[in-house]
Amino acid sequence: MTEMTKPNLKKLCKDQGLYTTPSINDKLYLHYKGFKEIANLDEYTGLKALWLEGNGLFKIQGLEHQKDLRTLYLHENIIEKIENLENQTELDNINLSKNYIRKIENLAHMTKLTSLNLANNAISTLDGVSHVLEIPSLQTIDLQHNKIEDPAIVDIVAQLPDLRVLYLMGNPVVKHIHNYRKTIVSRCKQLKYLDERPVFEEERRRTDAWARVVEAGGTPEEALEAERTELKVIRAEKDAADEANFKAFEMMMREGKEIRRLREAEERAQQGLSPLEITSSASSTSSSDESKGSASEIEEVVEVEPGINPFSGERIIPVPESESVRLAREARWGPNSAPFSERYAAQVSGKSAEDANEMSAEEAQQRLESVTSNAELWKDVYSATGSVASVETTAPSVQPVVAPVDSVAAQETNLESPPAPEVKKASKFMSLLSEAQQEVASQPVPEIVVSEVDMEELD
Repeated sequence: MTEMTKPNLKKLCKDQGLYTTPSINDKLYLHYKGFKEIANLDEYTGLKALWLEGNGLFKIQGLEHQKDLRTLYLHENIIEKIENLENQTELDNINLSKNYIRKIENLAHMTKLTSLNLANNAISTLDGVSHVLEIPSLQTIDLQHNKIEDPAIVDIVAQLPDLRVLYLMGNPVVKHIHNYRKTIVSRCKQLKYLDERPVFEEERRRTDAWARVVEAGGTPEEALEAERTELKVIRAEKDAADEANFKAFEMMMREGKEIRRLREAEERAQQGLSPLEITSSASSTSSSDESKGSASEIEEVVEVEPGINPFSGERIIPVPESESVRLAREARWGPNSAPFSERYAAQVSGKSAEDANEMSAEEAQQRLESVTSNAELWKDVYSATGSVASVETTAPSVQPVVAPVDSVAAQETNLESPPAPEVKKASKFMSLLSEAQQEVASQPVPEIVVSEVDMEELD
């Protein structure tokens, strides 16, 4: 199929699920069919989008009756001139990329044209581009991968009042324009996209600051310094906005938490449960805080029942401490000290750690002062376990046996007495452990010494 005949056109419409009545079709797909000429489209008067790319078209013609066209695709052909489009006054988008066009022309009557794609053509002179000044409605111009060399192209595109997107990459002129991107962005005030990179507001402000110094005759160093100064201002504004957003979010969370707690307290009261006493007070900010923009803070005081977790509202399950933990606690804080679970309960209820113990702070300090070395702590903890029972060296694992001792004097006697004959048969692990204990016992109280046993030596 190489000729655009009426029967062929109707067959294509049928194959593509379009209408066989030509006049009621608003789109027509004629791309990649091998057509060499545009013809027999006079009955397709309602077309608004026409695909003709990928054919072998030498010339733009045969579109006199398509007056309502909005989009026309003519790329990937062998067209050399823009012509015969006088009736397309409603055209919004035309794609003529990948052809052999040397000059932009015959488009001034298209007052609604916003997008012009002429990438990968043969445009090389300013005269071939200057026609765009007669199309003020243009918002997107694609001239990439042409042969434009004159830096004066910047003066042309800068005169377009509503240019939003510009592609110039792939042209020799890009290498001839000093500070190419900054120059284009600063000259085209409405530009939002340049060569596959968006132009954000931050870049716009930086380049404008740079351009003001350049236009005033400043040196490149002064222009860069102006750009750095503007960048600092932008970052300061961003930090201030982030801080304001953070404070607003924090206040919103506090207000939501307060509303939720009041609602839960009301529900508990209606159910006859002991209410959570919640008191909140909004402290007004001082004049200095107002100058900093800080929001008023809500102070919350929560009183809960004993044995209730103040964070989750669930009951705390008491866990009895083990014998080893009890010995360590009594050796460190005295036999009258409160268990750890009671100390935690006292802390969450607002009491101090000293209040949780029966001894006073002065008594606790006196006990600490009376302990001059870790040796006494070792006596309080380890000597309570008594002597180590005999362990055969052939045993696969060594487990120390705890023997209760009645008094501290007896504990000291056991520590100082010579080892029993059975102890001589103890494994190497037990001898290393004994040496580690003696080394730690000689250290002063404020220091914390960790002795490690290399388990590889036991192999």
